[in-house]
Amino acid sequence: MQTKVIIRENSWRLEKFQTKTILGTEDGHQVIWKCPMTETALPFINTIADREKASQEYLKNHFDVLCGDLQDGCLKYDYLPYQSLLQIIEMQFQQDCPLMADKTIKSYVDKIKALQSIYTVPREFFKIIGLDDAYNNTKLLCLYRGLLDLTPRNILVNGEQWIVIDSEWSFDFPIPVAFVLFRAILEMALMLQSGIRRATTPSNPACCLFARGLNDYYIPTAWKTHLDGSQISLSEMFRWETGFRCYVIGSNLGTVGRIKRHQKIRSDFSRSELAYGVGFGEKLAYVLKAAPGADKAVRFFERRLRRLFE
Repeated sequence: MQTKVIIRENSWRLEKFQTKTILGTEDGHQVIWKCPMTETALPFINTIADREKASQEYLKNHFDVLCGDLQDGCLKYDYLPYQSLLQIIEMQFQQDCPLMADKTIKSYVDKIKALQSIYTVPREFFKIIGLDDAYNNTKLLCLYRGLLDLTPRNILVNGEQWIVIDSEWSFDFPIPVAFVLFRAILEMALMLQSGIRRATTPSNPACCLFARGLNDYYIPTAWKTHLDGSQISLSEMFRWETGFRCYVIGSNLGTVGRIKRHQKIRSDFSRSELAYGVGFGEKLAYVLKAAPGADKAVRFFERRLRRLFE
């Protein structure tokens, strides 16, 4: 007997990239299916299968890669009952071990930097994000194979084994190493904000680096060292992130965020800021939800701010 439950649908993407993820059981074992939501997305599923094999070859000796079996237009995977690297970092915050979280992130960064890289002008990357006329003569340190989603959320950990579970956005052209690390830290800032704030102390200060809508997002100052020294500014990498999301979603793109112009350092947070996770902005955003046109106004304001600070 087979049972299947849809656990995720990417209906917000362009039709050609829309997939759904299904958790099922077959012969008493749990499996994961990744299927196209429309016929238009069927070629994308085939592309993912090819990308997984290419990623497996590229990442060997550093990461393992979970590859699916292509069956009836869907990819079938074994269900792996392991925590993601992101969940491990979150747990380290919950256990009041921010230094252990820093160590875990350092191990992740070292693994990324150990991958085969090349100094080149990443023209194909600039083309897909709509900046193909930019940086014509600027060579950047790039991963030889561009794995945009090689972030802690997409890595399962089984002892010493790190398993990459998502190769949707694994490209056969170089992508800047700094941008891969930027996306990882941005993702952790958004998803672990409550834990980051609770772990902030005078000996473990936090830096207000990102903003989205009305909310500010902090990262431990130790994380910022992984972003320092790049040839490209953080504001420019936010521009790249916007371009990539437009590639996936289309013109109907909501707010992405911006780099804070004044990167304030904090050694603690008030009780109310901890309770709401992202502070006053979240509370105000909740109040404004019912106000006609408020969401559009916030997005417009953020776009103006991002242009001003670039």
